[in-house]
Amino acid sequence: GFEYAMFFNAAERRVLCLFQPGPYLEGHPGLIHGGAIATIIDATLGTCALAVAGRVMTANLSIDYLAPVPLGAVVLVDGRAERLEGRKVFLSCLIRSADGDTLHAQATGEDGDTPGDPPGVGR
Repeated sequence: GFEYAMFFNAAERRVLCLFQPGPYLEGHPGLIHGGAIATIIDATLGTCALAVAGRVMTANLSIDYLAPVPLGAVVLVDGRAERLEGRKVFLSCLIRSADGDTLHAQATGEDGDTPGDPPGVGR
C-alpha cells in the first residue's frame, strides 16, 4: 500500500516525501482513496512538525483535493513548517505529480503539544 521515502531539510523546515501508492489504497477504480491521501499528508506534516518542534499531535488538518492520483503514480508530497506560535506549529503541504505538472492536493495543518503534557514539554 504505502511505499514512500521522506527527506528532511532542517534549514528550510521542510519534508519532501516521494510516494507511490500501491493497489491496496484504491478507492475509485484506478485511483488512490482520498483517505490514503490524507494519511500520507498527515504523516509528512507530522514528521516535519516532530523534527521542528518535538513531540506533537495533529490538531487540525484541512485538505483540498484538486485532481485524482492514479494508482502506481509517483507523487511528491512537500510539507513545510510555515511558522511556530507558542506550542503550535502551522504547516502547509502540496502533492504534485513527479513531473510537477499536476497539483493533486493542497493542505494546511496545525500541530501542538501532546495531550496531558504541561506547556512546553512536547518541545
